[in-house]
Amino acid sequence: MKHSEFTSKYHWMNGLSEYFRATGQEEKYEPVFKALYHQNYYRKRDIILNMVKGKYSRFNKADPIMQKAWVDMLLYEHLPDLEVRVELITSLLSTLSRDDFVDRIAKFIDYFAVDHSTDLLLPDLGDFLSRGQVKSKIWLATELAKCVEGKLGNVVFYGGWYNFVAYFLFAQFDVNKIYSFDLDPSVDVPQTKLYEKEFNEGRFIPVTHNVNDIKWNGKTMTYENHVKQPVEEKVHMVINTSCEHMDNTWYDNLPEGTFVVLHTNDYFDNPQHSNCCKDLKQVKEKYPMQSVMYEGELDTHLYNRFMLIGIK
Repeated sequence: MKHSEFTSKYHWMNGLSEYFRATGQEEKYEPVFKALYHQNYYRKRDIILNMVKGKYSRFNKADPIMQKAWVDMLLYEHLPDLEVRVELITSLLSTLSRDDFVDRIAKFIDYFAVDHSTDLLLPDLGDFLSRGQVKSKIWLATELAKCVEGKLGNVVFYGGWYNFVAYFLFAQFDVNKIYSFDLDPSVDVPQTKLYEKEFNEGRFIPVTHNVNDIKWNGKTMTYENHVKQPVEEKVHMVINTSCEHMDNTWYDNLPEGTFVVLHTNDYFDNPQHSNCCKDLKQVKEKYPMQSVMYEGELDTHLYNRFMLIGIK
């Protein structure tokens, strides 16, 4: 594989770079990032020498076949017949960085590429882990921490998709439960690979359901689960980072006094976006709040993302 092909296909590695930079862990990621993405031969040399010296405990314990595959991948530009696969990249990143978030991403990818390689399509990491997505989710968690202290209670995500932002909430706040609603049933099980521990504890609940059909009685929501039984739960916060994908019905249905965090953007050129906003002023008009704790916009280079945190 040519280097230009690698950087085009795996540009999502820049998104992970944003994560490690924001969490002050650049030294854990930069060597392998520079070795693979920037084709830095000094970094390749250092990594291979550390492998030989036994400095990576996870590498030492890995199957020899995997060890060879990782070394081959470090030398991909000199091995024209080598197939560079996304699961090799994420597993190597997990092995060398020893980071919980990357460990989860590797398990998530393995669910598609290894466990169900013949019947499931890999998610588009170019979207899921794009630089804009990662920066936006870290931005959300950072500003939310300035608005609330510690406890979040029960949080409901609208349009959760694979929901990697939940990781930052579990990591930074005292969260009781996270409900992740999405219309697409195919995202339910993969989410549990990202949040296996929290799912087994009953603290992360993926739900296939139209958020417009949620019933509200004060702060208590009611919806039907996958076996058509009603579920009731008191909700302390609603988060929607996909407002551009849906009309305003979800917001109109929320009871007054609901704590809301929302994202939308001005990316009108995306055919999947049906409800963008041109600026922050229009966002505030479209989603009126009685109290705004935070308002701001983030330049993601491709588009501007807008965020409101407040009380409806």
